[in-house]
Amino acid sequence: MSISRIAVQAVRSVLAIIAGEVVLYAGTWFVQERIFHHVTYSDNVAILFGAGLLTPLAAVLAGFAVALIAGTRPYLHVVPMCALIVAETAFLYRRGLVDGPIWFEASAGLSLIVGALLGAYLWSHFVAARTVEYGELA
Repeated sequence: MSISRIAVQAVRSVLAIIAGEVVLYAGTWFVQERIFHHVTYSDNVAILFGAGLLTPLAAVLAGFAVALIAGTRPYLHVVPMCALIVAETAFLYRRGLVDGPIWFEASAGLSLIVGALLGAYLWSHFVAARTVEYGELA
């Protein structure tokens, strides 16, 4: 592998991780703030259920975006995003910036991690596994 290919892949990797974080934060903000108008632990069951379904979908999109931009080794590129989810969940809970009990906040973080992994899985099984036809741009 040439130095230029390594450099291009390194840039793609960094851009993939940054783009994935942006998609994740924008998606979770949109769901929790714009659609459900600031989700809290004390909200009614319908809001918690809706946010609990839609927020992980933002993580699926983020994981898919990471894999799509990176173009290779999707799970390796999703690991930094998952690590940041764990760090942010711990930080927010420790500082009292969230109002739910630890099991609630940890399960919310875990749903984001599972969503990101699912997005990488979907890319690897539906996009990367696709064969390129003769004459098609790869």
